[in-house]
Amino acid sequence: MEAQRIREGVKLMQEGDKASSKGLFRKPDWDVASGCYDHAATSFKLAKSYDQAVQAYLKSSEAYFKADTTHLSGKALENAALLLARELNQPQRAAELYQRASNMFMTGGSIDRAAEQLEKAGRALENTDANAAIEMYSSACALYEQEDRGRMAIEIFKKAVALLIRSKKYEKAVDMLHRQSAVLRKLANRSHLYKANLSILIVLFAVGDEVEAGKQFNFMCSNDPGFSQSEEAEIGQLLLQAYNEGDQDLLEQAVRMQHISFLDNEVAKLSRTLTVPGEMLSSGGMDSHAGGATGNYKGNPPIHNRPKPPVGNVHGMSPAQVRAELYSTPLSKRQHTEKQPIPPPAQDTYPKQDAYPRQDAYPRQPPAQQPPAENEKQYYQPTPHELDEEFARLNVQPDEKKPAPRQPPPQLDDDDDDFDLR
Repeated sequence: MEAQRIREGVKLMQEGDKASSKGLFRKPDWDVASGCYDHAATSFKLAKSYDQAVQAYLKSSEAYFKADTTHLSGKALENAALLLARELNQPQRAAELYQRASNMFMTGGSIDRAAEQLEKAGRALENTDANAAIEMYSSACALYEQEDRGRMAIEIFKKAVALLIRSKKYEKAVDMLHRQSAVLRKLANRSHLYKANLSILIVLFAVGDEVEAGKQFNFMCSNDPGFSQSEEAEIGQLLLQAYNEGDQDLLEQAVRMQHISFLDNEVAKLSRTLTVPGEMLSSGGMDSHAGGATGNYKGNPPIHNRPKPPVGNVHGMSPAQVRAELYSTPLSKRQHTEKQPIPPPAQDTYPKQDAYPRQDAYPRQPPAQQPPAENEKQYYQPTPHELDEEFARLNVQPDEKKPAPRQPPPQLDDDDDDFDLR
């Protein structure tokens, strides 16, 4: 079946060549030739002989052009470029044919089709030549802007911005976003305009130009009062505050807000990579700022560059550092370091004293008792109570008369009735 279609295509190509040739008594018939070439290209395409189909489409385009049908000539070039890009994997050659097709449509006055061919050329070159693809997208947007048909260019603007961000060409991305904002402003599309404004701020922060971002934010708020009341303006204000204060936590809180996810994918991804000056983004994601928040923004050296205190000396170390030092030190080394005496903390030369010190401020320490030597005799040590009794006994005089002891009163019997009360 495929061989039969190829034979039909070859026969049609011969008929087209005969119709396009000049005879002694006849002129080339380009209408007949273009039809033959077009049918031959279809036969080759059905037979999956794509190289022959491309050649047939090229001859068909030339015949249509000489027959003053530029629109059909451009369509034949578009079909040939589609086969090159999709079936033969030749993006460079496909982009050239798309450009030629765009010129044909421009000649015929079809601006929309011309811009569409440039967009297809840029799409074919995205994976091979990003710069050329960006130029194709920019040219397509320019055609729509010239014809005041910016609504058709919105999607092309988004593709161009995404490609520029992936290529890390942030300055050109900002210019493209400004062009998109101008089109959206004419269309009075507020929601997309505010998203484009926030995208401009995010790309400027990615460049590291927070000063220009602040100027752009002030201009956006003054030029459009509605923008200052939007969620996008609130996020922009938080971003500016985070950069001015060096607050990484506030920055990450801003990029986690819901309206960031409504932006284009490349812009949303770029926002998650933003860091304030002095911060470094590690593989830990959003929690990577824990080390940087200790004061790197104010000029302190990074934590991994700070000198560590010697092992065994815990002065000047936080409890967490002490635990980390103990857990990271081998047991043999830890026992060796534990035997070393810890130096006392430094004291002031002139310690402060209270004006009225308390009596218990300086408790009196009992004297340390030395253990008796081996050659010394052991004597009996009296108790304080025994010493007091001996002292009282020695102070008593011999001629002193001791007072008579007091006699208790006589006890009366209960049955004594003769007791005289007188």
